[in-house]
Amino acid sequence: MIRRILAIVCMVMLFGSAWAGDLDTPLEGVDGKPVRLTDFKGKVVLVNFWATWCPPCLDEIPALIKLQKKYGEKGFLVVGIDYLERADKEDLKKFLDEQGINYPVVIGDPNAVRSLTRVLGGVYALPVTKLLNREGKLAGSHIGSMNFSQMEALVEPLL
Repeated sequence: MIRRILAIVCMVMLFGSAWAGDLDTPLEGVDGKPVRLTDFKGKVVLVNFWATWCPPCLDEIPALIKLQKKYGEKGFLVVGIDYLERADKEDLKKFLDEQGINYPVVIGDPNAVRSLTRVLGGVYALPVTKLLNREGKLAGSHIGSMNFSQMEALVEPLL
């Protein structure tokens, strides 16, 4: 019985309001400006952990662009978190421009990103997608590449 109660308490702590605490950790936009996930409270936010060296991550980019274009005006936002990146910031900016990425991409020091991943339930492979509802609660999670239809099915119920 005590184990069950502890498990429930841990789940409430993990999946409770994610806008508090570590989601307020400042990361750096590729433009150099600070970005916090709490800046987007009130929107449905798809957080995509990715890297330029990750082929499945690159395969997702066109679907993420399309999703942002289709649902952006409905209070939806994709936020890319460049995770374990090997490219320098200038190369990353060039890559984003070449891809036509229409959503914010942030980077951060490894400690800030690790803190953020813990609040969101962990990132153990790439790509990883976390979905936050308008209240900032974790509403979905997916490990591995997704196509547009899969992303849309995850996002639409929250809009």
